[in-house]
Amino acid sequence: MSSKLIRQARHLLLSGLMVSVGLWAMPAQAQVSDAKVNAMLEALRQAAPPNSQNDGMYSQWQVLPGIIPSWTKQCVGRQLTPAQFESDATAARNTVACIVKRELNKQYQATRNNETASVRNVACWWMTGTTACNSGATATYVQRVVGFYQQQAGGNNTPVRQPANTQRQPTTQSSTQSTPRSPSAVTLVSDNQVAAMVEALRQAAPPNRPNDGMFSQWQVLPNIIPSWSKQCVGQELTPAQFEADATAARTVVSCIMQRELNRQYSANNNNETAAVRGTACWWMTGNATGCSSGATASYVEKVLGLYQQQAQGSSSSNRNHLLTQVPS
Repeated sequence: MSSKLIRQARHLLLSGLMVSVGLWAMPAQAQVSDAKVNAMLEALRQAAPPNSQNDGMYSQWQVLPGIIPSWTKQCVGRQLTPAQFESDATAARNTVACIVKRELNKQYQATRNNETASVRNVACWWMTGTTACNSGATATYVQRVVGFYQQQAGGNNTPVRQPANTQRQPTTQSSTQSTPRSPSAVTLVSDNQVAAMVEALRQAAPPNRPNDGMFSQWQVLPNIIPSWSKQCVGQELTPAQFEADATAARTVVSCIMQRELNRQYSANNNNETAAVRGTACWWMTGNATGCSSGATASYVEKVLGLYQQQAQGSSSSNRNHLLTQVPS
């Protein structure tokens, strides 16, 4: 063999070794197991409130309609309408599993394979589109998902149970759940905007009267109190406990308002007035639309006026009312 060929052979061998060493030195990209994906999938399902009519969300994972066609085309190979997604439990589960696997892999890589941190980040992303859920209702929701995930992961040698079919419940005032959202871009309202909405709803509510069937200064129907309180403060309160604990009542209402306001900002392209009107209408009727005349319209305008008073007061105190647009 000529010396030239020998040099070329050595060069190729050395190059190959360098490439191999380089590949070995690269951090391994996390690929989560099916068991972990299933545990996350089930945790998100359990953390979501039950489906309710006219809540604008679909499936037991409560997905916003705007993202369903894109996700289903990507994950199951066909673009489903929200109604099709709702009616096809297998397609819904496969779609959510696909997205959860993608996000879990991203977070495992971002957190250097830290399982708990990855689960927290995915739960936060599912709720808000970000990984910043350090306080308030979002932090409570994240911890709830982590707890469910750990329960599932603790028994991940057995198949995760399939979600049971649930019957939608009739919508009543304050009974429709505002739930974890899964859009590609999410608007986060500030704590001050939530506080202004909570106070506006409180002031717009009629005074408590004995035997009126409503509880707290926000006049919440009793049947929704156990679910909301468990979701938002981690404890299932009775209506009487909710009535007696003003701090818990305000925390629960704030938690639900944060989710509903975020949803209405997203639905209304960050139009604050439209979002407040939609939230007030939802609080009164269980539907964000349809309050354009009569008593419901009067109520919505009253809430809007009170909200604007609260927001202006906060602004004069140099509080922040800016929206944060979250990247997809």
